Amino acid sequence: MASRVSRICAQGALVAAGLVGALLFALGVKAQFVRAVVYAGHGLGFADPYCTTGYCDYAMFWVAGVLLRHGQAAALYGPHYAMLAGQILPYKTGWWNFVYPPVMLLPAWGFSLLPLAAGYYAVSVVVVLLSVRLLRAAGLPFLCVAAGLCSWSAMWTLYLGQFGMLCGALLIYGLASARVRAGAALGLLAIKPQYALLVPVVVVATRRWRVLVAGVVVLALLLALSWGVGGAACWRAYIGPGRAAMRGLLEQPFPGRYEAMGSSVFWMLRSLHASLAAAYLGQGAVSLGCAVLDWRLWRVGDKNALPATVILTLLASPYGFTGDMAMYCAVLPLLARPGESWRNAGLAWLWVAPAFVPVFVARCGVLPTPLLLMAALLPAWQNRRCPAERTPAPAPRPAMQPR
Repeated sequence: MASRVSRICAQGALVAAGLVGALLFALGVKAQFVRAVVYAGHGLGFADPYCTTGYCDYAMFWVAGVLLRHGQAAALYGPHYAMLAGQILPYKTGWWNFVYPPVMLLPAWGFSLLPLAAGYYAVSVVVVLLSVRLLRAAGLPFLCVAAGLCSWSAMWTLYLGQFGMLCGALLIYGLASARVRAGAALGLLAIKPQYALLVPVVVVATRRWRVLVAGVVVLALLLALSWGVGGAACWRAYIGPGRAAMRGLLEQPFPGRYEAMGSSVFWMLRSLHASLAAAYLGQGAVSLGCAVLDWRLWRVGDKNALPATVILTLLASPYGFTGDMAMYCAVLPLLARPGESWRNAGLAWLWVAPAFVPVFVARCGVLPTPLLLMAALLPAWQNRRCPAERTPAPAPRPAMQPR
């Protein structure tokens, strides 16, 4: 009787998490609908309730493409960037420093060929379709694809005009295959290098040398193309003022601008009033531990190595946001088990929990996201001794019998 009651309670918790997730998805769709309606009536001058005007971060990439086409790519990392951006798009306020590597200028150039709003919606559709294609090609069940793309993290990264969903799909696809095209997909993560932090560990642990070569070739091609379109001055500016600006964003007192929606151990320690040295030390220790654990999982062929790597990648990076957790939401169903109701209910609540991180930070002043990631690792670690299922070798053919 007690076990039946426990099972019913767990199933109720699972259903509740699903309903909360559905509500969050509906709110995300509503936010996009309201934005489209307001833009239709007021143009780019409308006041966005969730970020500065002008389609949030997508406007930053769009402006970068405009500056690139006018031969001013190096100005992205200079002191006059905000002024130049304000002249191109006067409706947007609160410009961040541009901290992305010059490789990001390649897609940004394409974005700037379309009007800002039309480009935002066109790119969003392409990102969703490509993400679905990559996740399905990686062998993820439809439930995983739906969990990733319908999660609050995915809705938020789409609203911002960011590429956390697509980068996560590229990572999962690259980890799931030993083909050359997998290496090419991993090489494309150069636009957001934090997604590829543990890729070398996986490639070496599994001896996927073709993947390594393909990834290096694609990376070299992207670097050469970005050098060609942006020039040496752009790369010098990125290595100098650009890196300094990124360090400034990372090290500002918590909460700075959007660190309340962060996902890194570094920012969690800063939220606990740790010094910069202590935060760097803690993040370094966790990143090293993630690399060691990831190595062990892939060396023994653990069946949970892929979802664990996705989660460990988020923990290993000192710079990440809840919008980057769409890939985390996509792999959580892989850790579920039939008949284990409480385990599955816990995973469901870990799926919706990122949406409530800003509220928790506002109330308590502490960033809990790394703890959510660590909690998601527990199911993957519990059955670490279960190797991935391998296709058995075909039985030897019987010798020919004389007639």
